[in-house]
Amino acid sequence: MGSALMYAVQILLIGWLSRHVHPLRLSLIQFFMTALCSMMVALYLEPISFDAITKSIGPLLYAGVMSTGVAFTIQTIAQRDATSSHAAIIMSLEAVFAVLGGWLLLNEQLGLRGLLGCALMMTGMLLSQLRRSRKRALT
Repeated sequence: MGSALMYAVQILLIGWLSRHVHPLRLSLIQFFMTALCSMMVALYLEPISFDAITKSIGPLLYAGVMSTGVAFTIQTIAQRDATSSHAAIIMSLEAVFAVLGGWLLLNEQLGLRGLLGCALMMTGMLLSQLRRSRKRALT
């Protein structure tokens, strides 16, 4: 519940801030603060090894530049023009695409429980949009 609450707060704040602050500047500030906070926690809790960093530099750079830098910046730019509810629905589809990617690219298998969960998520997302579009049609 805490994670879902923070996710909702982040979407609402980014939606509001991206209309008042340039999205690239907003993304850079977020990256800097996240890196700073993560480094402080890592220095306190984790053993940091230069050897481990050099061995994993490829995945670290890919995750940092592509997954975080490019994707999150595009999300911030796009959220400037989208409503927060639409942004939340689109971003929650990340799990659906992760499952599809794992199945298509990595030949991963999903059990009945996982498939049912995916179906329930998609149904909930679609129903929330159908109700909204019906209300707009009536007014």
